[in-house]
Amino acid sequence: MLCFSTGIIKKINEITALCGIDVCGIIYEENNAQTVVCPSEEEVQMVLDKLTSFPEYKQRKSMVDHEGFLRQSIAKALEKLKKQKNNSKKNEMNELIGQFIHTGELDGNMGESDLEDLSLLIVENLKEVEQRIEWIQSEDED
Repeated sequence: MLCFSTGIIKKINEITALCGIDVCGIIYEENNAQTVVCPSEEEVQMVLDKLTSFPEYKQRKSMVDHEGFLRQSIAKALEKLKKQKNNSKKNEMNELIGQFIHTGELDGNMGESDLEDLSLLIVENLKEVEQRIEWIQSEDED
């Protein structure tokens, strides 16, 4: 077995162990006439039988090529980045609110979009305070 096959087999075994899913591989190499099957021919056949027992739409859903995998990964990373940016902006606005409470002044370098974000956060915080007041009042009535 060549180093390339060994690396792929190692990854197949790691994915199987770490994720608890059925993974198999059939490896064809240009310079090697022998096909490498991992983990074994019987287990590969079991995974293929399991896959083909699914309805066709589920089979397609379970399969992904390299390009599809990269597209999914990029989409997830972009979504994660968007959430992190939103959290960062929210934390920044909360700091500005805290600064205003203590000093009575806002940063004079704030742009229109920052002021809009700050306004939205204040409205959101007011709604949360109102909900807590209503909850406390309903608890007192019981």
